[in-house]
Amino acid sequence: MVHQHLAAAGQHIYKRFADEPEKYKLPSWTPAVALADLIVFLPLLALVGYTLGAIFPTLAIVEDPNPPAYEPVALDEGAADQAPVAPGKPITSSLRATRRLLSSVAGWRSYFRGVVLAIVIAICNFCLGGILNKAIPFIPLGPFLAQLALTQLRTAWTHIVITAPSELRFYQRLPPFKKTFEATCFPIFVLWVAEAITLGVFAILTKVLGLQLPSQGEEPPKYGSNDAWKVLVIFLVLVVLQLVAIVPANVLLVRVQASLLGADEQVILPFDRSFGGKLEPAIVGGKGFITLRDALTSFSRPSWVRLYKMYAKILAVTFAMYFFFAAVVIPEVFLLMALSKKG
Repeated sequence: MVHQHLAAAGQHIYKRFADEPEKYKLPSWTPAVALADLIVFLPLLALVGYTLGAIFPTLAIVEDPNPPAYEPVALDEGAADQAPVAPGKPITSSLRATRRLLSSVAGWRSYFRGVVLAIVIAICNFCLGGILNKAIPFIPLGPFLAQLALTQLRTAWTHIVITAPSELRFYQRLPPFKKTFEATCFPIFVLWVAEAITLGVFAILTKVLGLQLPSQGEEPPKYGSNDAWKVLVIFLVLVVLQLVAIVPANVLLVRVQASLLGADEQVILPFDRSFGGKLEPAIVGGKGFITLRDALTSFSRPSWVRLYKMYAKILAVTFAMYFFFAAVVIPEVFLLMALSKKG
């Protein structure tokens, strides 16, 4: 029954401040607490959301699990950790080994490789997607068209993540737009469909279960203990859709993007540039990239298992971090509200 008491206390505190906000004043040291939390938790959120959530899976998707002979060499002489050598075992089968690999490349900076380009992509996607959504109000094509327009940037991000550090700026590493568009347009469409299905199922579930969502400009909804099972059901369904739809679609896109990597680029982990002999270089009359079918057939069953195990570990780390975050912040919020004074 503890969760019921916490929910009741939360609603009481919210009502207290919502009804008469001008009569209460938080302690003067509240900004210091908020700043301390920001300093502590922002790097952790970045590591979990960006390094574990984006960089690690990308490396796992492109790694060749059966290289003929591969001995990782540390590119950063000052790095404390050296890239692990585990004969017969892919590097990305272990989060620790993957972290050591990144550390051996450029120290702690490798944990945020490509982050500048990722920020640029996010800003461009937000602006372009918003404009396209308004221009095409009846069909949600904005995200799809925005991804197509930004395919050079997204492909360059994948190349930056899997290759050795370069002195070139990200805009100097953009692959040719025509070739990149031709290679990635269908994988991007598949990923967009997977994401649209997931969002559609989420919207239907919330409506069927009667779970009210927060809406901008409106009073936040009041949740009760009976809403817990609804949230759990929706969460589990979204996890399943993530695993069976979005993850496979992203695998196909990333592998197609990786097939566009230049022959002179040095990769930081084992990488089969021929994709099992399916890639025909443009110099010998081929396309110079693999097809969606090639991306699927060249990714072996053990590779799928390794990738899903990585996602399971990332999910566990994410939950642990958020529990730690909640264990610290929630008591702080209750304490600050309890010590608030009437103005």
